[in-house]
Amino acid sequence: MCSIYYGIGGGVWAVYPVVFSISYSCGIFHSIITFILSVTTIYTFSSAAFRCAGTPPSVLWGSYPTVGKGDLENYTFCHCCSKPKSPRTHHCSSCEKCILDMDHHCPFIGNCVGAANHRHFIAFLISAVSSMIYVSFMSTYTGLHIWPPLSYKSLGHLNQYNSREMVFRAIREVILALLSSALLLSTRGLVLVYLFVSSVSVGIGLSVLLLQQLCYIYEGKTYLSHLSSRGNDEVVTKDCQNLLRFFGCPYSLSRYLPTFRKKRHKK
Repeated sequence: MCSIYYGIGGGVWAVYPVVFSISYSCGIFHSIITFILSVTTIYTFSSAAFRCAGTPPSVLWGSYPTVGKGDLENYTFCHCCSKPKSPRTHHCSSCEKCILDMDHHCPFIGNCVGAANHRHFIAFLISAVSSMIYVSFMSTYTGLHIWPPLSYKSLGHLNQYNSREMVFRAIREVILALLSSALLLSTRGLVLVYLFVSSVSVGIGLSVLLLQQLCYIYEGKTYLSHLSSRGNDEVVTKDCQNLLRFFGCPYSLSRYLPTFRKKRHKK
């Protein structure tokens, strides 16, 4: 999350004075996009971090007749909470409580990911990845306008080599020219380099996590249920309907598409 804040603060200082100097309307446009991405990322992060991850159903338990026949079927007992544990519920040792449909405990948000905040966590990942892509694009765009001119030493003598050596020597000359010109960068340019490297690295990590989460949702599982089912011969129903139901759309897409059926005429 710190990298996101650094991307927002560093981008405002390093990127937008250059963008506004290029085009005022372009600066206004990118400022609006930055504001939307910042608010969305902070809101989804707060929703995932501070919302209760998922409360298991509360049941009465004890001896008969408090508990009727079959009331605690498929329940297990949580020795940490000293109470029955409903199906699809796991105890988190970090939060010290049972979480319904627990996926994992995420140190990134400092909270468990469960039934109540799993959707907010996915929304946060999508917003954060989009923000990292945007920061890397804007830092590259701005860096091209303030980067010192490149000076090549022996780029004009490449025609005396064969094609493979020519490619390798050309790449080597470009890298050396970039490194030598980087020594002349201003503070703003160094911040832009930091923004690009940090946004790309954080964006790759979050993209892998997002893809993993979407794969589990596509299989109709959580991370913990995936681990518990490894080695079993359980039949997994992989369907896009799992994704639709997860994001709050219980119906198939075909429900909203026009149907073209031929009307049968009675003879």
